[in-house]
Amino acid sequence: MTERTLVVGGGLAGLLAARRHQRAGRRVVLLESADHLGGAIAEIPLAGISVSSGAEAYSIGAGAVDALVAELGLAERIVAPREGLGSRVVSDAGVHRAPAGALLGIPGRPLAADVRAVLGIVGALRAALEPLLPRRVGTRPGATVAEVVGRRLGPRVLERLVAPIVGGVHSADPATLEFAAASAPLARGLAEHGSLVRTVRRLRRGSTASAGTRVHAVAPTMAALPDALAQELLAGGAILRTAAEATGLSRGEGGTGWLLAAGDEELAADHLVLACSPDTARDLLRGAEPQLAAGIPQAPSAAVRLVALALDAPALDAFPSGTGALVAPGTTGIRAKALTHVSAKWEHVQQALRAAHPSARGPHLVRLSYGRPGEELPATEGLTDLALADASRILGTALHRDQVLGSAVIDWDRAMRQALPGHRAALDALTALLAAQPPERPLELVGSWRAGTGIDAIVRAETTLLEGSPS
Repeated sequence: MTERTLVVGGGLAGLLAARRHQRAGRRVVLLESADHLGGAIAEIPLAGISVSSGAEAYSIGAGAVDALVAELGLAERIVAPREGLGSRVVSDAGVHRAPAGALLGIPGRPLAADVRAVLGIVGALRAALEPLLPRRVGTRPGATVAEVVGRRLGPRVLERLVAPIVGGVHSADPATLEFAAASAPLARGLAEHGSLVRTVRRLRRGSTASAGTRVHAVAPTMAALPDALAQELLAGGAILRTAAEATGLSRGEGGTGWLLAAGDEELAADHLVLACSPDTARDLLRGAEPQLAAGIPQAPSAAVRLVALALDAPALDAFPSGTGALVAPGTTGIRAKALTHVSAKWEHVQQALRAAHPSARGPHLVRLSYGRPGEELPATEGLTDLALADASRILGTALHRDQVLGSAVIDWDRAMRQALPGHRAALDALTALLAAQPPERPLELVGSWRAGTGIDAIVRAETTLLEGSPS
């Protein structure tokens, strides 16, 4: 009899796990509690075009996502950002081009002109001393980003370069985000080479590209990726159910396999994949596998509120902030933590806007992000006006209500997870517990809370599982 796999969670990690099990010859049933597949990779209609409402790009450093996209027959739809624009960092020191050759905001060449422009000569000199510090400085187990970066590179690197990335990309606070979880390559490099600056140089290998340009996307939106995965699964006979919430879990008869409650149903499976949030996984496992449930680390979610603005603003044709900007916490007069100038970054988006609004003099799309840990999200009422004011300050161009072609507010309540101190050690312990699971009850826990932030991290984690699977 053909084995059956149940996958709980229809985000990218769940879809990839379902694909792997289907390719291994198993019957796959996937349950997703939301009304759509893809998780935070989604799209919405805005001003006559489709726009990404969650993840809008993926890192190309490892090449894993490009390879997956090609496997799915979407290679011709891969697009790269416009060249030469770069991105910006915004703080009370002003708006500056993001330094090239940096990782997590940490500069590989602290005395370079673009770094000095952000940090000032005092901050740059302080950062340049980092390779001279003893290896042990700031490197206790479980140390936070603030501890490691602040002690090794100084407060200006932390506040003006690293904090904007941690807040804008990871939706986290440097004071609570574990450094090893934020960037495992940097943590390993510091342990091996004794210096973050030297590690960044090795990892970047002299690259002069800014972080925001080392990405690709799929046109017209990133939603094409989970859509293609779902279509492949359906073509192979998988059952994909949305608005289906898993409510209980128990061991199968005789301790073999699993029984999953979903509404009024009880579904049996030989293999179980929990591709849901750590909170949901913990709740489901508490009765059947209490030790595993207790081993799942606490990774609180950070709510994020996005505002997408389609604008008729010819002044933005000059792309004044390049592909976008990250904002340092506490920057005077700006509530947003990040802005993406979507139509500057992606030429296909600007072309679509022009086609949808032929009478507009300069159609553009910008997207602003709100919500740092510990901050209350701005109210939806009046949010368009707040976003216009923030965008005006970041872009250095006055933007007004009468220029708005369309707007949308998008909430992501549980998409971003916070890796607290001790997260990496807890994940290692959880991996050992999973490896000790009896073979008659195969169980996987997958998702960004284990793999790390971003599409590339999830795909690379799945690739590792795939390579380790028996043929």
